[in-house]
Amino acid sequence: MITQEEVRRLFDYREDGALIRKVAVGGLAGQIGREIGSIATGGAERPDKKYLITKISGKHYCVHKLVYLWHYGQWPEQVDHVNKNSLDNRVENIRVADSCENMQNRGLFKNNKSGAKGVVWHKRISKWQVYVGVRRAIKHIGYFDDFELAELVAHEARQKFHGAFAAQ
Repeated sequence: MITQEEVRRLFDYREDGALIRKVAVGGLAGQIGREIGSIATGGAERPDKKYLITKISGKHYCVHKLVYLWHYGQWPEQVDHVNKNSLDNRVENIRVADSCENMQNRGLFKNNKSGAKGVVWHKRISKWQVYVGVRRAIKHIGYFDDFELAELVAHEARQKFHGAFAAQ
């Protein structure tokens, strides 16, 4: 596993979240002073998600995890991008998160039809249903005649149950 000392020896951190190569490694002398990272997608599971990755000593690393290591000296299992922009690796935009917290900070799913997170139309009773995911479970909040009220209740429920990871 790469260490903070190694990351700091190889790269400088720039306030826009970029890591800048400061040492020539493996014939990359022409890369000194340049930003590291190539864009990769989240794979078949999340093809819309893009990350910066780089290769160090034959191993691929996510740049956002290297930025976290550069600053805090610990290797994070998962990192969440506060503003949901996975290419924004500023230290103030990344935080350690478990998989549940990371999911809480997601925006709308592509198949969302209501336009509001946690609000669906319940056809059988002709009302808006509000729900929130809480630690791998779905918590039913209630049914509402008014969409705007349902949206507000969903927002408040996310604030209550997700705290700092509540996505808007």
